[in-house]
Amino acid sequence: MKRSIIMFGVLLLGCVLVFSAVVISAEAQNGDALVQERCTQCHNLDRVHRRAGQDMPWWERTVDRMIGKRSGLLNSPERDAVLEYLTRM
Repeated sequence: MKRSIIMFGVLLLGCVLVFSAVVISAEAQNGDALVQERCTQCHNLDRVHRRAGQDMPWWERTVDRMIGKRSGLLNSPERDAVLEYLTRM
């Protein structure tokens, strides 16, 4: 009985880890599409890619500044997806 509970816990943990990796990957892909669609309204992708390697606080300030300039540019989930993509670039 104890072994079954442990095995179930290990299986459940494995499923959670796999699912979270898939969700992160989907958010990053969505972030890529959003960057291409929304950011290129004002910037070319070269400008965005030159900033690769910046940390999350830098991107948060930058993206929030852009959102402040263009109302409705990104909603909260879109912002999160863009930030996830940009910090992994």
